[in-house]
Amino acid sequence: MTSKHILGRTAITLLVAGSFAPALAESFSLTGQYEGMYACDSTTGGVPSSWSDPMTAGIVQDGDRISIDLLYTDKQELGAEYSLYTGSVALAPNGTLVSGYFEACGGTFPSKELARIFPAATDTSFSFSVTSVWASDQVPNLPGLTVQTCTWSLKRVSTEPPKVRPCETAER
Repeated sequence: MTSKHILGRTAITLLVAGSFAPALAESFSLTGQYEGMYACDSTTGGVPSSWSDPMTAGIVQDGDRISIDLLYTDKQELGAEYSLYTGSVALAPNGTLVSGYFEACGGTFPSKELARIFPAATDTSFSFSVTSVWASDQVPNLPGLTVQTCTWSLKRVSTEPPKVRPCETAER
């Protein structure tokens, strides 16, 4: 791909993203406390498994940027764990839908994760769905690479701004 193509694509992305930021700040915010479930299909060392568990999340939105602090208890009996995320959201021009993406930037142990927030209606009982792809070769008690595809379902239970841990700056 040429640098002209990359710069052109970057400029278009920034132009489009920039046009959503004022609307997000003025008319809708994901900031709040959330409760829900996650369901995952996982493969570790070639062995598949599936499960679902409850989760809670704190989300802080600043313009079109979001930070997420997710708490859950996993199936490997490690107890309470957390994952941190950062990403971006966009509001539809008519203000009725929000969608976005985020990626892992810290947590209980090193991992890579990229997730998509599916378009969600911006009504008063706000909830949304996420699909993520997660991978780590450093899961305690699990030898080798673990790869998961997970679906999250979260409902906002409070619009109070939560305390969200900052993303970790160490190389992940």
